[in-house]
Amino acid sequence: MSEASDGTAMPQAARLRDARVKNSVQQTGNGAECYGTDAGEVIKSAAPVFPLEVFPETLQGMMREADERLNYGIAFTGCSMLLAAASAIGNSCMVKMNPDWLEGVTLWMVLVGDPGTGKGHALKRVLKEIELQDAARYKVWMEDMKRYKRALAKFEKDKKKELVSDGDEPEMPVFKKTILSDVTPEKMGRVHADNLRGICLHVDELAGWLQTFNRYNASNAQKNYNTTWSRSPLINDRVGAGSIRIEVPCIMVGGTIQPKILPDLMAESRGDDGFTHRLLFCFPDAEAKPWNREDYDRSIFSRWDSVMRTLLALPYEVGDVVLPQVLTFRPDAKGLLHDWQGILTKEANLCRSGYTKGVYAKIGQYAIRLSLIMQMVRYACKEGSKEDISIESVNSAIKLAEYFKASHLQIYEEMESRSPLDDLPDDKITLYHALPEQFKKSDGKAIATTMRMASRTFDRFVGNKTFFRKKLWGEYEKQL
Repeated sequence: MSEASDGTAMPQAARLRDARVKNSVQQTGNGAECYGTDAGEVIKSAAPVFPLEVFPETLQGMMREADERLNYGIAFTGCSMLLAAASAIGNSCMVKMNPDWLEGVTLWMVLVGDPGTGKGHALKRVLKEIELQDAARYKVWMEDMKRYKRALAKFEKDKKKELVSDGDEPEMPVFKKTILSDVTPEKMGRVHADNLRGICLHVDELAGWLQTFNRYNASNAQKNYNTTWSRSPLINDRVGAGSIRIEVPCIMVGGTIQPKILPDLMAESRGDDGFTHRLLFCFPDAEAKPWNREDYDRSIFSRWDSVMRTLLALPYEVGDVVLPQVLTFRPDAKGLLHDWQGILTKEANLCRSGYTKGVYAKIGQYAIRLSLIMQMVRYACKEGSKEDISIESVNSAIKLAEYFKASHLQIYEEMESRSPLDDLPDDKITLYHALPEQFKKSDGKAIATTMRMASRTFDRFVGNKTFFRKKLWGEYEKQL
């Protein structure tokens, strides 16, 4: 038996864990490297591969077929399924980590890809059962509102005749919807108060989500979202809007974004309070594909729709009583999760970047949530229990956590390596590379003319101090 640094015997399991940690210093997650330098942390990451095997086999076949026939992409479909499952489960299920710690399923999912890569279609399709539920509830609510308006008119007439008291006023019906799109933070809170099971903010383009921050106090908006992610009580007191208090918020966020918009999402101010640490990124090597000429079987997603209906049917409210199902980890599953989290912590401590440490911390918490989600998906596929979490579900959650960790580091690398040139149109990028390091303005204008760039456009471009420095009269030097 080997010895620890203090001379005591080190158990074999501990030696194996330490060996894995040493091997993971250079390889953190799925293809990502993390190592420290005097100048700070350097991260290199390849596009991680989504672990298809985490899902039950019946769903794996569906995902492959959706990729082949609909060009949805396995990664986009898989990540969308996680968000949809979490939205269906909501607060109906929680997992007990210790007597004072109940964890839920809150996810913030960001699908990154160029136009035409199928990211938005995949997300919309797997959310279909929730959309159908919302549509059915809306239809019932509209009928209830008609009856309510008639009852209210009668009440007001009877009140004038002093036939009824204020306590007899009819109660306005509530529309419990799950999926929201473009809403203000205040409106979102009111909708959630009507549906304590949980809501899903589905934004086709997450740039629109960011714009809602800009319309209001951005720092307060981020703070409120961070609060809901941590499942701490959400309190909203605004003049004229009344008070809202949600003890256990459950707000999923999911949407798509193009790579060129990532700088807005990953702005430094959003990382200062840990907002971006909470994001799960799906950024596969995906490209637009031509439409499939052959018809496809519309029942491709029938198995998934059945899973969603099972999850949506999980009880949460019985009358006025809230009764969430509280699961526990089986001993071997909890042991595996703790061993992995210990390795994750050692990896985080070896990294120098404060931002990366924040990502690691949130990924650890996500592993718990993903364990619960995967267990309930297995239950809905009739492959698992809804009483406790198995080692199979934890193993799947760890693979997913490693995937999302690598994806986040990939995005981080993308932002760290960005150049101001990336924000220029293609013609100016081409011209910039064609210009010598030092040049006379007349020579530069001649090169621009060969590229059919207008003289005024060139003059404005060469006057931009981000890209050029004026050395002498009529002579310039490139800055990048």
